[in-house]
Amino acid sequence: MVVRLRLSRFGCRNKPFYRVMAADSRSPRDGKHLEVLGYYNPLPGQDDGKRMGLNFDRVKYWLSVGAQPSEPVQRLLFRAGLLPPPPMLAMGRKGGPRDTRSVDPMTGRVMTPEKPNNVKLEVDTEGDEVDQGENSKIEKVQGQFQRIEGNEEGSSQKAGSIEHRPTLV
Repeated sequence: MVVRLRLSRFGCRNKPFYRVMAADSRSPRDGKHLEVLGYYNPLPGQDDGKRMGLNFDRVKYWLSVGAQPSEPVQRLLFRAGLLPPPPMLAMGRKGGPRDTRSVDPMTGRVMTPEKPNNVKLEVDTEGDEVDQGENSKIEKVQGQFQRIEGNEEGSSQKAGSIEHRPTLV
């Protein structure tokens, strides 16, 4: 039996109120539950009442025995400080594929990977700067440099040379 920590909806129409529950993953949303762990009110009243209340000891217990939080509960537990931030990905163009660079959850900025220390900068005959690591070739394709990993033994060019290829349009 897989236990999930999830929200169960209560309240009137247009005024939702949720309880954080530990329940079997196969049971319906508002069905039988194992334990009530807290509440979440997305629409606090005019008196600015509490939006969220959790029994931290019981939540920690259920997480320690292998309960899996749903995505909304995972965000609530992150706000409460019980879980690390969920992983986020940067988006590319609108409608395009997702970028695989990681995003800092606190600032929302894309984190840049650090360059290794053994990278040398060389300048080719045209004056463009080129990053060059160990055992790599660099090709200039459509005005951009691309690195090819590895070094073929029978290649007529040196590992540090730049190959110019005509571009096909």
